[in-house]
Amino acid sequence: MSQRRNRGFVILVTLLLTIAFITSGCANQSAPPAKEKVLVIGYDRDAEILDTIKTGWLSDALIYIHDRLVSRDYDFNYRPGLAESWETSDDGLVWTFHLKEGVKFHDGTSLTAKDVEFTIKKIIDPETAAPAAAELAAIKDVVAKDELTVDIILKHPFPNLLFILSNTSLGIVSEKAYQQEGYGTEFVIGTGPYMFKEWKKGDKIVLEKNPDYDWGPDWMENNGKPIIDKIELRVIPEESTRQMELESGNVHVLRNVPAAFVDQLEGNEDIEIIRGEATKLAYLAYACDKEPFTDIRVRQAINHAINKEEIVTYLLRGVGQPAYGYLPPALKSEYYADSEKESYEYNVEKAKALLAEAGYEDGLSLTLSAENSSEFSKLAEVLQSQLKEVGIETQIQLYDSSSYTDMLKEGKQELFIRLYSWPNADILDYFLLSSQFPYPNHSRWLDEKTDELIREAAGSLTWEERAEGYHEVQKYLIEQAVWAPIYIPDSVLAVRKEVKNFKFHPWIPQYNDGFDLEVQ
Repeated sequence: MSQRRNRGFVILVTLLLTIAFITSGCANQSAPPAKEKVLVIGYDRDAEILDTIKTGWLSDALIYIHDRLVSRDYDFNYRPGLAESWETSDDGLVWTFHLKEGVKFHDGTSLTAKDVEFTIKKIIDPETAAPAAAELAAIKDVVAKDELTVDIILKHPFPNLLFILSNTSLGIVSEKAYQQEGYGTEFVIGTGPYMFKEWKKGDKIVLEKNPDYDWGPDWMENNGKPIIDKIELRVIPEESTRQMELESGNVHVLRNVPAAFVDQLEGNEDIEIIRGEATKLAYLAYACDKEPFTDIRVRQAINHAINKEEIVTYLLRGVGQPAYGYLPPALKSEYYADSEKESYEYNVEKAKALLAEAGYEDGLSLTLSAENSSEFSKLAEVLQSQLKEVGIETQIQLYDSSSYTDMLKEGKQELFIRLYSWPNADILDYFLLSSQFPYPNHSRWLDEKTDELIREAAGSLTWEERAEGYHEVQKYLIEQAVWAPIYIPDSVLAVRKEVKNFKFHPWIPQYNDGFDLEVQ
């Protein structure tokens, strides 16, 4: 009997194991591995080099590869980044930053104050010829005091330091990795939420999530490792092609959507249009050191000739607002609140009278230059029509991006259209200081009072004093009609419904902050 019982027990166990195996197999078949979440973003141009220190064109990829000492939240406030805290000496000349513990680069090495010192010193070293060097001209020295503490010593008070340290160009690099051959082209190392995977030039940059990331800013919903597995930054130069790729589902997100496409995309139930305040400004500029633009009355006449409301309504289709001053209102504390009140209203008769007063009662014949995009070529045509009403005849010349830049550097411009995108008043330093002549001071404005006002504002002891100083700068620029501001486009993104928990950021989307992607 005992042998039968044993044999029966063995059979029962075998049967149960077989059932368990079959059940397990079925479960595995019914629950395949989760599909990889790959977020595809469409861009009009590729990176030049994935090196924050050497490039003047900062690819969005660098935002996610690197962290910065300071971050900016959704209200554009300055918040901790790699630095968990900082303090400033009473005279404003020494800023001490305390780094977070446990931060690691993508190669597994630990972030130290020496890496911060190396990054900043490399940028300000004249031999590096870093595009961001001018922004850090106030820095006298950088000293790593210990593993996690670094002092930034200034030549003079510089309250804009936090802004500079929050910029993409100040992503902290690994001293060890940076000095290796192939950095910025074959590989790039940061501490950010995404790691460099591959770069097929002219096609795409691929990033993959950092599995060890847990030191994101506290203001983020998710300050640990990202939910989305990979980000693919795809290069699609043609606007219409980018739109088609979005509608077909091959691209998930488009930034800087042209106003002409908004209506069509809003009718697509698979796509959401997200709008927010932009830190951009479009304007008509002129070579101020050439006749007839040396005469303030001609500059004022051009300002009076432009019907901004008409341009916003019909060209932008309401996706923006008229620009009255030299900064966008999104820069709340820095924007000069009386810009509209002190600007030049649309007035054809006043424009004609000013031209006649300047000796051009018979009108003017000028060249109007613009980049050859759908938005700017149409804007050029509208401006051509409006200027003609006051007696200014223009011949339109369109350029591709690189040729346009070359033309401005060579000083061949008369009237020309520009748009900048920048979240700080120091954009006025960049474009209008005499030291920036002849480029990027492409309006060729050489003026001692402007230089003095900007220097005083930039060297203020506090941010509040700095903001007041830049109000004076803007007031003076409006008086002198240095540019003819036209419009501030809304920041428009088109996002497919598969993208979940999208949050609008006034500068760059933070895809590591809890963003998700639904995959089939």
